[in-house]
Amino acid sequence: MHWGRILVVARDEDLRRSLTFALAAYGHAVTPRANLPQGEEASAFDCIVLDEHALPKSMTPALLSPHCPVLLLAYSQEGLANASVTSVIAMPLKGEAVPQAVAAALSGVRQNAK
Repeated sequence: MHWGRILVVARDEDLRRSLTFALAAYGHAVTPRANLPQGEEASAFDCIVLDEHALPKSMTPALLSPHCPVLLLAYSQEGLANASVTSVIAMPLKGEAVPQAVAAALSGVRQNAK
């Protein structure tokens, strides 16, 4: 049994591997991608963890999936101030920031589903 279906989108392979490992250790089913999925594929996930560097300039994270939380790994002031995502996680990562943010986002989704 898994806790959530998580899409990790990061261009950097080491970051993708690290996030995949950390989230899988918490029981999540993780799908890593270097680029954003096209079409309806994003709707197959319970949560999206998106590296700011993988976000095309012409797209806002809210357009990815209006039905699941989007957590943005932000490096820039613009990314840190992004109001179109569920949560912003400052880079570089500290401790359990991503697993905790995913757990909080999934908890919110489950609460709203009741």
